[in-house]
Amino acid sequence: MKTMPSLLAPAGNMRALQTALRFGADAVYCGAKQYGLRAQAGNFDEKQLEQAVTLAHAAGAQVNLTLNIFAFDGDLDGMVRTAQAARDMGVDAAIISDLGAIARIAREAPGLDIHVSTQASTTNSESARVYKALGAKRVVLAREMTFDQIEAMSAAVGDEIELESFIHGAACMSYSGRCMLSSFLTGRSANRGACSQPCRWTYTLHERTRPDEAMPIEEDERGTAILSSRDICMMDHLPRLMESGICCFKVEGRMKTEIYIATVVGAYRRAMDAYANDPEGYKANAALQRRLRDELDKISHRVYDTGFYFGQPKVCGEAVGVTQEAEYMGYVLDVSGGEALVEMKNRFFVGDELETVTPKGSEKLVIEDIVLERTGEHVGVVNVPMERVRIPCGGKLAAGDMLRGPVRNRA
Repeated sequence: MKTMPSLLAPAGNMRALQTALRFGADAVYCGAKQYGLRAQAGNFDEKQLEQAVTLAHAAGAQVNLTLNIFAFDGDLDGMVRTAQAARDMGVDAAIISDLGAIARIAREAPGLDIHVSTQASTTNSESARVYKALGAKRVVLAREMTFDQIEAMSAAVGDEIELESFIHGAACMSYSGRCMLSSFLTGRSANRGACSQPCRWTYTLHERTRPDEAMPIEEDERGTAILSSRDICMMDHLPRLMESGICCFKVEGRMKTEIYIATVVGAYRRAMDAYANDPEGYKANAALQRRLRDELDKISHRVYDTGFYFGQPKVCGEAVGVTQEAEYMGYVLDVSGGEALVEMKNRFFVGDELETVTPKGSEKLVIEDIVLERTGEHVGVVNVPMERVRIPCGGKLAAGDMLRGPVRNRA
């Protein structure tokens, strides 16, 4: 095996960042209040970014800052100032897509590593070398590349420049995320951080001579999301990923919840470590592979696919809606005296059998008692989201862990 790849996790807010670090990310990527492609994420102001750097570095992890909008002249000075401030507070790398921004930040913010965003659509070794000449340390590959192309590119560039690739999460229906649909339909530019995700909306077809007759396209009564892609999931192909020459595995999801981050990062972390420790043993352990893959079905997701890794992906329009096999029940704020203080997310009852979500995996936990923190009252169920309750946990939980349970019918 080549050098152990790192695992890069999204962090849309401070709790997501703390979760990513706790569940095994080697690095996190997050946005400042400007210049990133997820303006609707919580993102980080300067004080929060400093705190994020402190937390990550204490955990032996790195922080990458997204500065990957399509930049106009009026943006460049501010992007450079943001990059300089980020460098000074210890941010490890900036993720940038714009050619001019890459050149300027490399000149004017030396000491800050530059990672070329997937928005730059890098698909060949010559492009990677051009970015290297401009000062880049890494390129995040276009999502349209196959395994064969990635492996060939890795062999071509060798140690000249690092290669990073998305291995899990949502994929844009447009080339490497370069999409104009949101701008056209809502006036919100996907390329400047304000995507309204219209590719996920449902549509019907109208024939020109029958404008009043709406026809769903091989879907149900809600219509079809004919532009919507499936979610990428490469867990089943981890051995090839580990041997491909990719230096960093990237998880998509700066708009995702902490339980999504915990589940995905935790599963890939355990898989990567198991493979690194014993490649042949991992390949032979079908039960472990199945268990880790099943973890990824517990979270909210669209139908999984392998993207372009094996050639043309499944057609769009087959990814209507989301599915999940478990529901987020609570976030553990603290543990003392054998009890966990839990921030409720969805209701659960005394007697329910839930599952813990921890960096080591999950196990069953029967809810024997529920005590409201604010009143000390023992109750059988809590129906108020964000209510704080105490539950016996028998040493199975620690601060930062989570609980999940069966998806209930809310009708």
